[in-house]
Amino acid sequence: MASYSDESYSQRCVLDVPAAPAATATQLEDYLAESTQRLESLTELAAQGEAIDPESRDWMLTQVDYIVETIGDDALELSDEMRSNMLQLLLAIANLNEQIRHDSSQAH
Repeated sequence: MASYSDESYSQRCVLDVPAAPAATATQLEDYLAESTQRLESLTELAAQGEAIDPESRDWMLTQVDYIVETIGDDALELSDEMRSNMLQLLLAIANLNEQIRHDSSQAH
């Protein structure tokens, strides 16, 4: 069974996330686009019954930390759309994590 790392994904495990206080809207938009693409790839693999490697799980948790910190940063003014998109990514990560946990518990 192939893991995510066997795919032809050429980016590092953890995407470069912009520093929240200095982040520009463009940096956050790029971050969201890249993270969403990566998460969609992981979701597709999980749907095919492929194992998600520990590095990819760590990546997911890193994104959760970043999103929570960014949304909670009072000094950073996020548009309603940006805040909504970040929350959607957070929810998608939570859903995939739960699917992985569920699949893992059934495998044992």
